Formats: sequence, C-alpha cells, structure tokens
Amino acid sequence: MSEKRLELHDGHYLGKGSKRICYRHPDDDLKCIKFDLNRRRRFTAEEVRHYNRYARKGIVFDVIAPYHGEVRTNSGTGYVFGLARDFNGEVSQSVSHYLKSCQDEALLDDLFAGMVHLKYYMISNGITLTLLEDHNMVYQRVDQSTGKVILIDGIGNNQFFPLADFLMFHARRVVRRKWFKFERNMMRVYKPRPPVFRRFMVLHEKTT
Repeated sequence: MSEKRLELHDGHYLGKGSKRICYRHPDDDLKCIKFDLNRRRRFTAEEVRHYNRYARKGIVFDVIAPYHGEVRTNSGTGYVFGLARDFNGEVSQSVSHYLKSCQDEALLDDLFAGMVHLKYYMISNGITLTLLEDHNMVYQRVDQSTGKVILIDGIGNNQFFPLADFLMFHARRVVRRKWFKFERNMMRVYKPRPPVFRRFMVLHEKTT
C-alpha cells in the first residue's frame, strides 16, 4: 500500500454501482480508485484475491482492467485499478452505452468482435466472474473506427462449491455458462433493436 495519503473530492467522482463507488486517481489519469459501499462485505477484497491468483498464473490483463494495489485516501483505503481511456483522452464508455445508442454498423461490428475476443480469452484462461453485464464492460476506442472491449468489474466466483478455483475444465464450464446467460438476457433486452439483437444471436452461436 502506498504511504502517501491521496485527497479525493467530488471532481474525481466517476460513478457508482450497486456494490462500489469509483473515483479518478488524482495523480494518474490511467487509474481509478474503488471503494466498497458496504465496507463490511469486502466485495473488492474478494475480487482482488482472484486477480492475485490469476497473476500468479502469469495471465496478462490486456482485456481486463488491471489491479494496481491499495492506496490510502481521505475516504479510507481504496483499491486501484486501470482506467480505460479512448484515443482522444476521454474515459471509455460502457458497452451498454454503445448498444443503446450507436447507429454505426462498422463500429458495432468492431465492438462485437471485441466481445468475441473477451469471451474466448476468459474461457481459455478460465477467468470466472460473479456477474456479466453490459455496463461492466467498456469499449476502448483506439482510433475513430476500432477499439477493444475491456472487462472492468465482476471478477470472482460465486459458485456454492468453488471448484472452478482449482479445476480448469470446471472454470471454463462456469465461464461458458455465464456468457450463455448474458447473451440470452441481452437478446431479450435488445430484441426491439434489430442490429444489436442480430449480433448477439451470432455471438451466442459461437463456440470454442
């Protein structure tokens, strides 16, 4: 943990979910600091445990926001993660943002290619997650027309019997099941939006 105490204020605020609140790192634009809304539940500490386990295996976090350790702040101890930014310096928008509003067919193709890559990456490496949602992924635009999908939240294992933590074949099965459920849910949500619905159908049909 860094000895320096960071001062956070409202200008650093990035967003809040059901479990965590997130701030921009005041000293590094490519990092953010997360805090559990319920400090007793320690959701992020459990997520970090899985990050460390994958790091020991030598997994490269190129499409998952990397973890950078703990830091002291005026709001208590926070957890530092990578913050994806687009080629223009703006904080990358969620996949949900593009699914709801994007009218550019080529960009949607590239976004879904990024989801295919993330899906195969997670299955191949047996990277389990507690919940997969479109707002837990961002589309990082590396230029005007291309980018990559990065998972920013949800790493973990909420199976009652956590065999996936020890057996690779079981981990891959759990990951496939999470993606299956996610794709089915997205097809239901985006059925009124045919360009997105069709692409989720294709993603759903892809296997490893």
